[in-house]
Amino acid sequence: MNWLDNLKIALLQEDSQKAFTLCSNLPQEGFASLDEMLQARELIAQTKELLIKEKEKVRIAMQQIRTAQKFLQN
Repeated sequence: MNWLDNLKIALLQEDSQKAFTLCSNLPQEGFASLDEMLQARELIAQTKELLIKEKEKVRIAMQQIRTAQKFLQN
């Protein structure tokens, strides 16, 4: 399976760690065509959106933990 297919699968599975790893390690041989480059650019943009979404989920969870922690301390 090639890099593009692996990234597509990671995005479909919403596997942010795998998608980030793939985006951090672009294929050393480059891309065969302009179409592949454009696909890669779009998939990297989708990975960025997935990471932003994950970051927001973590922020909300941390806020909830802090609130619970304050409640338990009182």
